[in-house]
Amino acid sequence: MVTKKTTKKKTTTTKKTTKKNFMFLKKNILEVKDIKKNYGKLKVLKGISFNVKEGEKIGIIGANGSGKSTLAEIISQIKEPSSGEIKFSFGNDKKTISKKVGIQFQESTYPMFYKSIDIINFFLDASKASVTKLQVQKLIKVFHLEGIENKYAQDLSGGQRQKLNVLLAVIHNPKLLLLDEVSTGLDIEAKTDIKKYIKKYLDESHATLILISHNIDELDYLVDRIIVIHDGKIFADLTMSQIKKKYGSLNKYSENLFLKQFKKQPKTQWVDAKSPKLRVHRGKK
Repeated sequence: MVTKKTTKKKTTTTKKTTKKNFMFLKKNILEVKDIKKNYGKLKVLKGISFNVKEGEKIGIIGANGSGKSTLAEIISQIKEPSSGEIKFSFGNDKKTISKKVGIQFQESTYPMFYKSIDIINFFLDASKASVTKLQVQKLIKVFHLEGIENKYAQDLSGGQRQKLNVLLAVIHNPKLLLLDEVSTGLDIEAKTDIKKYIKKYLDESHATLILISHNIDELDYLVDRIIVIHDGKIFADLTMSQIKKKYGSLNKYSENLFLKQFKKQPKTQWVDAKSPKLRVHRGKK
């Protein structure tokens, strides 16, 4: 008699690692803790708190005067908060921040009678970045700044100055990019090229992005999470997937915010991105 040996096939199940789960495992590169900023009796920021993971790409939106740029200046240590704390994973001394963080603002004032190439070299020296002349020339070409090297920065047009601002933010290969209205004053070709360069840079270097912008296409292309600032507070903190699932697109969500909710909502509303359901907190203005 022949007995047939049966063996149970051992099956193993592997848990699929989603982008959301992978991001959850990463450590915070930035912690913003209860930031408040007052100018006399005027309360610009009223207690802003959020964390940013390594490699995360965050967009910050809100109406003019909501406190977005003030928050960016506090994160970059250009301004001091009235209270609260900013904490970087790599340390909070200004020398380290200048090496690890790339900062671009809408307006920058450069020293008089300094040529553009002198300013570029100054930034490279300050950050101690090992960037070759060839790499600098490639960046100048990407940013459509050929021929400006020997021009005084004060004589550049608004668009050229904005492109130089962005170039200086990325030239030292930072781990965190902080950009404020990066496409302001740029023509369509320059906007497209710079947007693509930033996307490529983030993907290849696994850098983190905080982007303040009114440009919906730019936000949709570059970020995976949206923080809404309204009346000096966080009104909403949502992933792009949450926004698109509920509203269909970032454009429709933005229209809903600015045309409906901000006009009709008398109280502060905050939506938590970490919760699968929208969690609403209301408080007096």
